[in-house]
Amino acid sequence: MAIIGKIRKHSGLAVIIVGVAIAAFVIGDFGKKRARGTTDIGSVSGEIMPYSDFTSKVEQTVENQKKNSGNDKITDDETFNIRQTVWNDMVKDLIMNKEYDDLGLTVSPEELFDQVQGKNPHRYILQYFKDPKTGAYDPAMVLNYLKNLDQMDPKDKQRWLEFEKAIKTDRMNMKFNNLIAKAYYVPKAFLKRDYLDQNTSLKVRSLSPPFTTIIPDNSVKLTDADYQKYYDENRPYFFADQATRDLDFVVFEVVPSDIDRKKTAADVAALYKDFQISTDLPTFASANSDKKYDSTYMKKGMLPGILDSVAYKLPVGTFIPPFEFNNAWYMAKIQNIMDRPDTVKATQILISFAGSPLKNDAIKRTKEQAKKKADSILTILKAHPDAFRQAAVAVSDYPTAKEDGGELKPIIDGDPAFALFFTSALPMKVNELKVIENSLGYSIFKPTYKSKPVTKAKVVLVQRNIEPSNQTFQDTYLKASAFAGQNKTPEAFDKSATSKNLNKRSAQSVREMDNFLMGMPSAREIVRWAYSEGIKVGEVSPVFDLSGKYVVAILKNMTEKGEQTLDKIKDRIEPNVRNQKKIEMMAEQMSKAAATNKDINALALQFKGTIDTVNVNYAPAYTRSQISREYSLFGQLYALPKGVLSGPLVGKYGAYYVVVDDIVPAVPTEDYRNLKAQKEGGFMGRVNSNLFEAIKKTADIKDNRLRFY
Repeated sequence: MAIIGKIRKHSGLAVIIVGVAIAAFVIGDFGKKRARGTTDIGSVSGEIMPYSDFTSKVEQTVENQKKNSGNDKITDDETFNIRQTVWNDMVKDLIMNKEYDDLGLTVSPEELFDQVQGKNPHRYILQYFKDPKTGAYDPAMVLNYLKNLDQMDPKDKQRWLEFEKAIKTDRMNMKFNNLIAKAYYVPKAFLKRDYLDQNTSLKVRSLSPPFTTIIPDNSVKLTDADYQKYYDENRPYFFADQATRDLDFVVFEVVPSDIDRKKTAADVAALYKDFQISTDLPTFASANSDKKYDSTYMKKGMLPGILDSVAYKLPVGTFIPPFEFNNAWYMAKIQNIMDRPDTVKATQILISFAGSPLKNDAIKRTKEQAKKKADSILTILKAHPDAFRQAAVAVSDYPTAKEDGGELKPIIDGDPAFALFFTSALPMKVNELKVIENSLGYSIFKPTYKSKPVTKAKVVLVQRNIEPSNQTFQDTYLKASAFAGQNKTPEAFDKSATSKNLNKRSAQSVREMDNFLMGMPSAREIVRWAYSEGIKVGEVSPVFDLSGKYVVAILKNMTEKGEQTLDKIKDRIEPNVRNQKKIEMMAEQMSKAAATNKDINALALQFKGTIDTVNVNYAPAYTRSQISREYSLFGQLYALPKGVLSGPLVGKYGAYYVVVDDIVPAVPTEDYRNLKAQKEGGFMGRVNSNLFEAIKKTADIKDNRLRFY
């Protein structure tokens, strides 16, 4: 209803936007890609992925999620994430099924049967077929489920087939991974070498002068050769696995104008007059409020604004005139004030009857007979109150009574599912007995605990949010449209954003299938625009409507998949190139100083540095010493003479003087079982987590999703 109301309120703007959209479609489709002649969502190594198959799987997954969550609606972000998951699953199936076929891997019907009903069932079966009382796997539940499968709804049958397919797929994946993992072998000679490397340590003193302060930026003159050298040494890092875009954008928030606020205030004043004369306030509130009527008793701290201060002091029946709080107007009437506990604990013995919602075919008694039996049990328990739990186990019809003795979960004030029990407990004393009629039958009810009562108020509350009007939406849209139309260059975009005090945001490395920009969820259309055909760096977007916010973006940079050329990344790597040049200049100064001075302590004073003492080996752990991060230098450290100043050694993070004070050899051993298990386990972990991605990189994947959503 709220959504329909917003559409109705902004119908004028809708007409304008629809008109603009139609015009844009005729002129040039608003700059977005469309599926011109494309009928498939993608392909893997030449095998087509039909769009119809993709959408069918998406719809099925959406329905499954709705059923599992108990919610008939899912958000745009949830739908987008489902599409991503379905795409990834389809790609993986096509890639891996080819691998399985080439190797002849299968899961036979007998094996699948064993995975579902055997002595050691699949982990999915163990997870989903648990006894709700004990939490343990119950094989009888599997058999019962399968026996009734033919009588189930076709959708439930389909879900079971998907469940079986998931078991089969997981089983195939395990077999494939084991083929790779079991091929891993570590000879004893390798284990011995690795053991010595990990356990032979050096006690090292190192000095790395602070080059960033010793050598100022203005003393560093970078040449093309410096950039080229850094680029060549780090070339593997300049390969982009996928294309990215860098964007700047400004957001035009739609906020209520002064006129909107005055009109809302006037509407609320008129509404308050009707509120005061209404004969059915709860219905009035539900019909006229932006938040439906809530009959819950509220304690202090739960009511809005000044109402929270005055509600507990005023007589029942008092009307609270309209007041503004947190961008909304409120009016209220005090319905009741009473002291109530927050929590009640209780037990029950349920006596049900044939045809009740409990649906127990073994119960044959009528409703009248159930009432008579409950009264009889009440009489007995009043004479023998200590027998309550024993009686609950023996005669209660509630399904869990034999395990919990009729004990209910703590009942919270305001919980609609247990409102009857909570209300019944209020006038009762702790351990008092009473028969209560409910939807399942008759309960012999006994409250066993009530928390300390707190003063609470029951109020009829009408809330009217202060919202932008249709005119305000139009005015804001026109401002955004004017900004987009008048600022078509990066310079104009930045200058105008600054002069208009617009908060310019940046989104770096936006990928083709992203759905989120900095602080902007559901920004898919902006991403599609950034990847549309023919777009160029510096181009300014049209206006995008993102959940009532208008956004204008500018494309700052484009990075395509593959190796990035030096000219593309030169600005990005400049700070690193400068630092590397400084390290080299620092090393030159250190070489000159070491020619006349071999005392590391004196050199530390000369360069105003700090000497670090650390134990290092080939399995370095994090320490405060910078040299522990210089993995490329470790081999040199092991070749240095003991007790002699060496260096400077040039690393990624600095230049170092080093003195090796001692070499601590590894403790001799012939037992490498733990090391072997560690290496094999680590390899298995890498297989499970990285194998598919490695295979995926070799596949020829064509992705057309951008054309469809």
